[in-house]
Amino acid sequence: MKSCKNMMEVREEIDRVDRLIVPLLLERLEYIKQAGGIKADRNAVRDEWRIEDVVSKAKQTAQGLDGDLNYINDIYRHLIEWSINHEFDVWDNKHP
Repeated sequence: MKSCKNMMEVREEIDRVDRLIVPLLLERLEYIKQAGGIKADRNAVRDEWRIEDVVSKAKQTAQGLDGDLNYINDIYRHLIEWSINHEFDVWDNKHP
C-alpha cells in the first residue's frame, strides 16, 4: 500500500483500487445471474447456510490481511442481499 502525501494522491489510489474492484464485482454478478438461471426452485435462491459461508470466508481472508472484519462483514452482507434480490429477478424472469 502506498503512503499518500495529500488528498490528490489518496483519491488517485482510491480510483485505482476501484478500477480493480469493479470488474471483479461485475464478474461476480455474472455468476449470480447464472445461479438464478440454474436453480430449479425459487426457494433455493436464499440459502442461509451459503450466506454465512460466504461471509465467513470473506472475513477469514480479511483477517489474514489484518483487515477490518466489521467493514468486510457489512460490505459482504449488503452485497449478498443485493445479489439475492437480483437472483430472484433472474429466476422470476426465467419462470414467469
